[in-house]
Amino acid sequence: MTDYLEEQQNELEALQSIYPEEFQEISDNEFTIAIHPDDLELENSCSLSLRVKYTPQYPDELPEFDIDVLEGKISSDQKKQIMDALKASAEDSLGMVMVFTLASLAKEELNQILDDTLRMREAAEAERIRREEEAENAKFRGTKVTWERFQEWKIKFDQEIAEKEKEERAARAKELKNKLTGRQLFEQDTTLAMSDSKYMEEGDESVDTSKYDRSERQYEDEDEDDKDDAVWKRFGNED
Repeated sequence: MTDYLEEQQNELEALQSIYPEEFQEISDNEFTIAIHPDDLELENSCSLSLRVKYTPQYPDELPEFDIDVLEGKISSDQKKQIMDALKASAEDSLGMVMVFTLASLAKEELNQILDDTLRMREAAEAERIRREEEAENAKFRGTKVTWERFQEWKIKFDQEIAEKEKEERAARAKELKNKLTGRQLFEQDTTLAMSDSKYMEEGDESVDTSKYDRSERQYEDEDEDDKDDAVWKRFGNED
């Protein structure tokens, strides 16, 4: 006949020796064992408490057990992950003392969860940095040039150049017009010539100034000067 109390007592003594600081007795058949991860310096570190209560026929029947969070935080899914692993191990260990096995497995599961969480955070941070760098680099790469985009740009560019040249020609024409002499304006503006024709009588002939070259005008000026000299001479003789 199995002496369950003796087996339970022997296991308690062994657990107190293995976990001198982590073991805490609640009653003769109930206790807790603190479970700490290997790296307590992790940013997301977490500590658990494995709470165990012997049943009358333990280890031939499963003990009652659960886990609580001592420090840090784990999600409900992560706690379920640990409990599922402990229940499966307890079923496999039925008939043998199993608390040390459960405590060791709880620590392994906790380490795995913390490592996975750290890797996910690092991966998320690396992805964030990658996207920021990609967005920053995109500012310098610009838009990829295709033949269609080049054609669109070329048409727009040509239109802008044509418009600019048109404005420049208009500005030059305006500047040139402001510099024309009165005679040049008269010759270019046909409306001035037409305005003079209103005052001409029947039989009058219009003068085409373009037919007179510079030499003819100079000759007329000299002839006029000769007439003036003759008048002065005549005026002198009369005196």
